[in-house]
Amino acid sequence: MMFGGLLRYAAIVSIALGAAGCASAPPASETAFHDPYESLNRDIHSFNEGLDQVLVRPLSLGYGEMPALVKHLVGNGYDTLGQPVIAINSLLQGDVDNFGQSAGRLGVNLILGLGVLDPASEFGLIPRDTDFGLTLANWGAGEGPFIMLPLLGPSTLRDTGGRVGDVLIDPVTFVGAGAFEAAPFVRAGEIVVIRHDKAEIIDEILEAPDSYVTARSYWLQNRRRQVAGEEISPDEVPDIYGN
Repeated sequence: MMFGGLLRYAAIVSIALGAAGCASAPPASETAFHDPYESLNRDIHSFNEGLDQVLVRPLSLGYGEMPALVKHLVGNGYDTLGQPVIAINSLLQGDVDNFGQSAGRLGVNLILGLGVLDPASEFGLIPRDTDFGLTLANWGAGEGPFIMLPLLGPSTLRDTGGRVGDVLIDPVTFVGAGAFEAAPFVRAGEIVVIRHDKAEIIDEILEAPDSYVTARSYWLQNRRRQVAGEEISPDEVPDIYGN
């Protein structure tokens, strides 16, 4: 079953990456958005908003009621789980320094912090976040059209391929019996944590007069700045679905 699932993911990523490679470059203007599927995207966004209101936001509020120590350990745990993807993508991008920072952070926090503490920060091991979508951009793949994904939120053709690529290189997908099937639940938990940590600005976006336009604008501007290598404040233009 796991092998069959990998084949399905491999087929998806092959199609997505091939299409991304043929995609046009992003518009020169930061506010020019290529959104040929807006009608469908709006329907999916409405579904995501409804899911947020009935499930994700209530779960995040429940998570917020947990003791501060528990939230601290959970946050550190997700940070540790994310380091292999950052390290591998850094290497694929030729960023040896960031690879070393991420690999060092993973090793220190696993050995000294048991995966849920953060002694690595005391050693100055704080890598820049990256992912396979940014790897594809580094390799010259164009942005492609804007796409709103069910459950996962804002994306582009290139970043949709990037999401699948991250699944394929993430050890969480493979380690341990049944881990491939369990990975979506790990990801769902991370979304709840992000929803809690970014609650104020996410609520502001979703309560905008046209939340679809606001989410699209914020997400694409943030993504283009990441691709350009600009420093982004975590609270400036968030990925409201935790990409």
